Amino acid sequence: MLDMPPPWSPKLFVNKDKFLDLCPNGEKTVFYKKCKVDFYSECSQVDGIVRRVTVYKDFKRLIVEEIRSYYKNRKDNLVLRRRFPYQFKLVEHYDSAASSHYWKKIIHIDGRVRKIYFYHHRNKDGLIYREEQIGRKTFERYKGREDKLVYRSVTFNPDISDKREKDLTLNDNHHIGNKNKGEAIILKMTQKFTLDPEIKAEEQVRRTEFNLAKGRVYIYKHYNSGRITTGSETYIRDELIGGDAKVGGDMNDKDAGESQKAQTNKRILEMERKCHEQIKD
Repeated sequence: MLDMPPPWSPKLFVNKDKFLDLCPNGEKTVFYKKCKVDFYSECSQVDGIVRRVTVYKDFKRLIVEEIRSYYKNRKDNLVLRRRFPYQFKLVEHYDSAASSHYWKKIIHIDGRVRKIYFYHHRNKDGLIYREEQIGRKTFERYKGREDKLVYRSVTFNPDISDKREKDLTLNDNHHIGNKNKGEAIILKMTQKFTLDPEIKAEEQVRRTEFNLAKGRVYIYKHYNSGRITTGSETYIRDELIGGDAKVGGDMNDKDAGESQKAQTNKRILEMERKCHEQIKD
């Protein structure tokens, strides 16, 4: 048996650091039809980007349609960012982790809308979706809450020049043009609740609407099985506030207790107060 002669070239050696770069200096660019891809070695960039894909509308690659940036090893668990320059739109995707806010996806449309999707295993408050229509309305959707709340919305006006004493306010972080540090007047607050099968449907609240602009409070009950109509109640907000202020004046009466109407007024005002506090939080 004869051995093969030894090779004339020296032994192949690859530096480990250069091998991890995958390309010279840790960066590489490849052009495709209507597309450009930039590769970066892992942990070589400050923001953690490993690949950027730029999609163009034309063959000359002048009009950018979308920019996709992929990330790794970020503290905020951001893995993908999609930017649409001509739509002023930004979409971000996140991995789930116990140390983060459980954000799954965030959509920004500059000056108009911001949407936040949460992972379903977020169990602190049951929030799964939030949408902010900047300068006008904010609403949230919930899942698996003990109080059966599934929806809450608030409509507001950033202009507080005609603010009254009985008006409720909240902090609008997107509007900082007034003297009250972004404070806005609440026009309407709405809540929706799902049905609890262990309690009679006609005794459960399906929807509450506190319309501060009209000075009205609307309460709608759930539908009974096989019924197409349901109970509803309408109250005048000023009368509720006035009636609640007079509750302590009947202490010398024989019953020495609150009347049924006073108890109802107090319960509705408590619902409004709790809804307002949760919206501010």
